[in-house]
Amino acid sequence: MIDQEIDVFHAYLLKYRKGELVIKEGDYGISIYKIVKGKVLIFTESDNIEIPITTIGEGEVIGEMLFLKKTIDRRSASVRTLEDSEIEVWHPDMLAKEYADMPPVIKHIANQALNRLVRMNKMLVQLTTRKQKLREIVETDVWVKKRRFYRKKMEIGFTGRQINSTAKKLLSGYITDISLGGVGMEITNIKLNNNPFKTGDEFFVKTVLPNGKDMEFHAKIVSIKGGKMPGAPFFGMSFTELPDSSRKDLGFFLMP
Repeated sequence: MIDQEIDVFHAYLLKYRKGELVIKEGDYGISIYKIVKGKVLIFTESDNIEIPITTIGEGEVIGEMLFLKKTIDRRSASVRTLEDSEIEVWHPDMLAKEYADMPPVIKHIANQALNRLVRMNKMLVQLTTRKQKLREIVETDVWVKKRRFYRKKMEIGFTGRQINSTAKKLLSGYITDISLGGVGMEITNIKLNNNPFKTGDEFFVKTVLPNGKDMEFHAKIVSIKGGKMPGAPFFGMSFTELPDSSRKDLGFFLMP
């Protein structure tokens, strides 16, 4: 078999089907790729997690980092086609003369931009990996999964006013149970047979948790029924707005 000499000053057009790997992270390579037709995903892997970096399409270039760094190194990311694609492959020697003729200041600017991009990609990988690990912890922690629906019994006073209503009718009574999703409230200042409110009405509510933490939130009525007190209505309420500080205080309060 006779070895075929590769013309480094000639570009080769390759065709890929959707889902094919163009570049594999960790492999050695010096070629530069230009997307003539199609779209590809650039991604990396960390702790068996695939982390997308960016999607690029026609006219854009892959593999320029190693060329600009002037090193023979392993590929820092993988590239997979998102649709049938045509990709032109260049040998770096095709661009060597043009690069050598560039003014030093342009080379310096290009290198700065490259180093900045490398740092940003590393930060993206670290943040995505950390976020994925936290998600896995939440998904495997039975208590965390159930805590949103866990309701804690209590009896604390509250006051509330209807939002977007000219009547400005106030509510008062007792919160009898609470979760990260909403509250159950026994209303003491109105009667069930004379209740002016309906499901969907939204209220601004203020209360103090048993641990002494002030709590404010918006909640809407999702159910109305008779309460434990004769003639009093009981509202099942779902949070529509819960500030981060109140959510944090409530989360700690609900911990076993």
